[in-house]
Amino acid sequence: MKKKVKQLVDWFYQETDRGTENVASCKNIYDMVERLQYRLEGLENEHMILLREIAELKTKLESL
Repeated sequence: MKKKVKQLVDWFYQETDRGTENVASCKNIYDMVERLQYRLEGLENEHMILLREIAELKTKLESL
């Protein structure tokens, strides 16, 4: 488990635009986790919206 956490932290702080942005906005691991949780919630919401749209499309297709 520690190895995976270390890999995640290394990935998070890579020398890229994403890494620079993350270093600037996240001062400690707790800020990083909170930010990742918000992002996860956003992705879950997008997923639910897409599932609803797919269901609507299937309903329309079945009615044809």
